[in-house]
Amino acid sequence: MPAGRHNRLRGRQPLVVASIACVAGVLASFAGLHPTGSTVVDVAMVAVAGGAVTWAAASAPWWTVLVACGIAAAFAGSVVWMAVGLAGALVAFYVGVNERSMPWGRSVAALAAVQVFARLREFGLFGLSAIIALATLVLLFVLGVRRRQRAVRKRVWLWAGSAMAAGVLALAGLAIAGLEARAPLEEGNRQAHAGLAALNNGDIPAAAAAFRAAADAFANADGDLSAPWAQPSRLVPVVAQNRDALSGLAAQGADALGVAADALAGADPNTLRVVNGQIDLNAVRALVQPFANLRTAIDDMGSAIADVRSPWLVAPLQDRLSSLGNDVVKNKTRAENALLAVQVAPDMLGGSGVRHYFVAFTTPAEARGLGGFMGNWAELTIDNGHITMSKFGRHTDLSAGGPNPTGRKITGPAEFIKHWGRFGFVDPVNATTASDVWANITMAPDFPSVAQVIAELYPQSGGRQIDGVFYVDPEAMAKLVGITGPIQVGGVAEPITKDNLVQFIVKDQYQITANKQRIELLDVIARTVVEKLFSSALPPPAELARMFGPLARQGRLMAWSVNPTEEDLFQRVGMAGAFPQLNGADGLAVTIDNASGNKIDAYLKVDVKYDAIRSTGDNTTGTATITLTNTAPASGLPGYVIGNAVNLPEGSNRMFLTVYTALAVADVKLDGQTIGMEFSQAFGWNSASTFLDVAPGQARVLTLELHGQLAPGVYQLVTRTQTLALPETLKTSVEHP
Repeated sequence: MPAGRHNRLRGRQPLVVASIACVAGVLASFAGLHPTGSTVVDVAMVAVAGGAVTWAAASAPWWTVLVACGIAAAFAGSVVWMAVGLAGALVAFYVGVNERSMPWGRSVAALAAVQVFARLREFGLFGLSAIIALATLVLLFVLGVRRRQRAVRKRVWLWAGSAMAAGVLALAGLAIAGLEARAPLEEGNRQAHAGLAALNNGDIPAAAAAFRAAADAFANADGDLSAPWAQPSRLVPVVAQNRDALSGLAAQGADALGVAADALAGADPNTLRVVNGQIDLNAVRALVQPFANLRTAIDDMGSAIADVRSPWLVAPLQDRLSSLGNDVVKNKTRAENALLAVQVAPDMLGGSGVRHYFVAFTTPAEARGLGGFMGNWAELTIDNGHITMSKFGRHTDLSAGGPNPTGRKITGPAEFIKHWGRFGFVDPVNATTASDVWANITMAPDFPSVAQVIAELYPQSGGRQIDGVFYVDPEAMAKLVGITGPIQVGGVAEPITKDNLVQFIVKDQYQITANKQRIELLDVIARTVVEKLFSSALPPPAELARMFGPLARQGRLMAWSVNPTEEDLFQRVGMAGAFPQLNGADGLAVTIDNASGNKIDAYLKVDVKYDAIRSTGDNTTGTATITLTNTAPASGLPGYVIGNAVNLPEGSNRMFLTVYTALAVADVKLDGQTIGMEFSQAFGWNSASTFLDVAPGQARVLTLELHGQLAPGVYQLVTRTQTLALPETLKTSVEHP
């Protein structure tokens, strides 16, 4: 049929073309397209659209059908659908070459193009495939309709115009509803963020009020978006998804936030305060159900956000959903941790039997791999919520304690024995521990390992079976002094406060020349802090979390329990102090153990720099540079500070340095000269260790060349830096593209 001539379908041709169009529409409806997000509407819309294009193509120029099939085949998502597109192109080519009308042939070819376009894969920018498919099929439809008889064209354009007009009216109705809902939606979003922030800060009343306000605002927004004039927009592709997202989020958000508000209204963590060493366990148990409801509400809020997310949503809505979703995810973890805490707290606080806990007070002035040397210790006893300090002493008391100080043994952990057993923990002949082993108890940089050794040795050293271990460094002690108030100690001119305690513990105490007097002062400080803590009112849990959370993350306050569930809680809240797991990532850690028997590490500065380059195939090469500067004087301080037990000049620092890496160590240089190190593996890391001397005023540079292959796609750098002496002592600079 010559181009431009109207195409009159004769005889049975209209019926045949209509049948092909129906088949095309039904097949297209199975492609899983979601133009509106409503299954019933989407199936009907895709079927009608696919059938309409196939029907119109019966009179379209053969070359347009050929081009449509060719484009479909070119962008097909699989070989099978490419073959379907090419088959349609062959049919269209046959029609054109033979210069025949063959309406059914054109429709069959269009059917093939419609099926392929309905199943196009995503490529390039999101929505590009949809734009290509729509542009091609609309052009095919228009050119096909133009070649129909005038009466047919008139009816089609009338229907098309009516559909467009209905779409415009639907958009207008949604615009009106959107304007009405905008203010409550913004208020709901603002209040939801405020509630999550308040929850994060532990302000339960403020969180409850914000969640209630957010629930009311979202409910109002849902009412506006569900108004009768907003309903027709549910039939407009893409627009419907944005409307449903807003309405769905508003409705589900209102329900979830209402539940959260109700849950928090029944929770008052301030009842958990320790007053005069006593905590009300019934008040703890009363929080379990409200916190369980809160977790469920946050889960529901997260599900609501996940349900309405779609790549077709407009950018501003996607951004707000992402922001709210991120806050929900973070607080979901916190809600789960809070629930676990109130579930296990009664037992931890002696609700089902008396509990005993060991507390290690450490000082980094004499470095150990975990942080610092344990000078003092305490034993806490908790019976039905009542906390007392049942024992207190020095590490020397434990070294000499127990029925058989020379016959003590440890059985694990295996990795601890393998790497640190030789430092007095396991005698190579009779497998007993050395009498002074408690001085080295914090050598391993993994607190769960150290705590297990403490739990096994303590009963053999004059103590009893314990249920857990706590680690407290001077920074944590300073926070405790901030709670108890200043401590006046005989022999010290100024009161010990939260502001000067760290300086006193790490440096100033060593100005006291009489070592016995100095030790007695430390005993008084530690004992007084603990006693005052349990004879006064502690701050609410949320305030305690804000005070000690950062210290826990820095490894200054750690906890371990023999109970796996309780230990899981410590891991969740960042108090476990476990050596980090690499899981295929890169990593670098540096630890130092004092090997000169003095208190000189307060004067040691450690700078660590790590440069790594990752190349094709996940091969990585790196250079770790560790600069060790000994700022200790050669004289002027007591011998127990700058003297040593290894016959070095005063002021010298002998250390046992260990570098942990994910990559293999290829070469080691000290001050530019190649040296050997002791190589091993611990906690899934490679380790390189050596004894190293640094003279007073000297800076030494250790350089390690590293290489190896990391897990594909893992670019995270895991770091672990030992907390030495004052907070600014250890500096780390990491460059890892």
